[in-house]
Amino acid sequence: MRLALSVLLFSASMAVYADGQATFTTNNAQVPTMTFTWQDVDRGRLDAPGQPAHVLAIDGKAWGVANVAGRPVTLDLEALANMLGSNNGLANLGPDTIVPTRITALEATGRSETVAGIEGEVYRVSWEDNKGQARIDEAVLTGDPTVREMQAALIKGMARAMARDTGVSTEEGAERELERRGLAVLRFAEDYRLESIRGDRQPDEKFALPGKPLDLQRMMRGLTGG
Repeated sequence: MRLALSVLLFSASMAVYADGQATFTTNNAQVPTMTFTWQDVDRGRLDAPGQPAHVLAIDGKAWGVANVAGRPVTLDLEALANMLGSNNGLANLGPDTIVPTRITALEATGRSETVAGIEGEVYRVSWEDNKGQARIDEAVLTGDPTVREMQAALIKGMARAMARDTGVSTEEGAERELERRGLAVLRFAEDYRLESIRGDRQPDEKFALPGKPLDLQRMMRGLTGG
């Protein structure tokens, strides 16, 4: 699944984090557009248009917030993954998942491209995936501080919280290489494209849990009559 690559591949670190919101498109027909909202690096939120649920990352822990019977409920994603087992969609991205292990070369093409109103430089990216396959793609990279901040929050806050709680593995080699170069991604092939981004204060209520997490084991016992 190329979404795993395009969303989780790149990040860069900043000494100071602020707040902001970004929208990006992917090649995933089920979730072609996503919005990521962040508050420093430790609070993040992922929303998809038309979906009655969103994901929160709070201090390294991942939560789902879903609409059940007309009211919002909190889901512990780690408990959900454990209950469904190691072969579920949360803990296993599937045999076709492509995850980068390392970038082997970054070659500037000399071309520029403007994405989300930000001018970036076009690179040929040579990388190796988790199956040992060498790959080459085109990416538009930037040193823009807000984009770097967003992607650091996306990886260091959101993606790592989800990896810890759902078992989805992430590789950090590619991330470290771009961090070392002070770069972040505006576009990666046709898999990921930043559509808009702004750095402004986000309200605390966007990151609030509606209540205690749903007791999934109790709910399943009720459904099965156990």
